Amino acid sequence: MNTTERFGNYVLLKKIGRGGMAELFLARQVGVAGFERVLAIKRILPHLTEDPEFVEMFVNEAKIAAQITHPNVVQIYDFGTVMGTYYIAMEYVMGKSLAVVLSTGKERGQWIPPHQAVQITARIASGLDHAHRGQTMSGEPLGIIHRDISPQNILLGYNGDIKLVDF
Repeated sequence: MNTTERFGNYVLLKKIGRGGMAELFLARQVGVAGFERVLAIKRILPHLTEDPEFVEMFVNEAKIAAQITHPNVVQIYDFGTVMGTYYIAMEYVMGKSLAVVLSTGKERGQWIPPHQAVQITARIASGLDHAHRGQTMSGEPLGIIHRDISPQNILLGYNGDIKLVDF
């Protein structure tokens, strides 16, 4: 995507990823009085908008992830549809996935130092623990289990943030 695209209250700036169910965009939220926020928009793939099973999975992902508020889990800001296309607006982590870091390191013969690997593991474990043992506003246990813990779903921010995505 070379040009921007208006998408509801958002401007999609560039495509930054694509998976089996959705595509991910760097976006800007546009509001009143010049309000703007950079975020990520995850949008269900066009050919899947008519498949009730995929739509249900996408909706469930949004509902589950929106319940989790933890510093090591990407925050969900909004969920909705624009012209029949479901989307999730979420925190944008400026950085790289652990998958990219590991791949680049392998190519260069450089590995993540053990103390950093332990720090990444501990922070992701903290986010997972919260998702599973945390509580809803009414005090019910979240009981959420992440079913795809993989390097592409662990984001390493240039500012030191370590965040889990894709519940």
